[in-house]
Amino acid sequence: MLDRPNHDDDLLLARHVAWVHAHGRHPTAADLSGTAGDATANEEEIDMELLRHFIAGARARNPVLPRTVADYVVGAYVQLRQQYKLALDSAASRRVGGRSSIDTGIGSSSRSNIGNTTPRTLLAILRLAQARARIRGADAVGTEDVDEALRLMDAAHVTLDSQPTGSSGIFGERQQRSDPVSSIFAIMTRQLGTMQAVSSTGSMPQLNYSDVLGRVRDAGFSEADLSRCLQQYEDINILQVNLTRTRITFVSAPATTN
Repeated sequence: MLDRPNHDDDLLLARHVAWVHAHGRHPTAADLSGTAGDATANEEEIDMELLRHFIAGARARNPVLPRTVADYVVGAYVQLRQQYKLALDSAASRRVGGRSSIDTGIGSSSRSNIGNTTPRTLLAILRLAQARARIRGADAVGTEDVDEALRLMDAAHVTLDSQPTGSSGIFGERQQRSDPVSSIFAIMTRQLGTMQAVSSTGSMPQLNYSDVLGRVRDAGFSEADLSRCLQQYEDINILQVNLTRTRITFVSAPATTN
């Protein structure tokens, strides 16, 4: 994740560090009263001893990876590898056409923005999923833990992709901030591709509305942007949203990077 300069956040952090060094302890809400920390003084504090016990309890757990969840992880990883390969192939084609590494986003300075999908990526997915299972107090990793791990990694790369460098991200997509509809549809098709890689059912593909909304917000878009995107693609009979707006069904499945 990027460490972006922010005046208010930087001021709070600097004052907190200075306070700890000056007093040898963490400041309380009362200590922050009347300072720039007023914005956080009214927030409920978590007792540090309670937090330590929670962390110790989470570390004591060692959630296992069930066979079904392992297959789910494998499918998601293979899908990421295919998307990464397409990103590299597309960039290589543009280079052959005479475009520079700056145009393609492939170069020594932008390699991290693409995000190499390697076995280390698989290990990161497993560790994040297991960490979430520990936080839940579960003895086994669930598919929801894997989904959250993928979402966190996706959000991290979206943060990189949103930088004004003109480079592509791990999935080979440019963040088209001027066209939220196209960007949001790309988010949905990417999620759809991962689901198809781990599912063998022949039914029409569906996405959970709340899951999509979470990914859309992580990418910096609003629910209004999502609504416009859904309406536009409903009008051309690509997808349908149920009346309670809990499910998005793809009537004519879009092309996904399989």
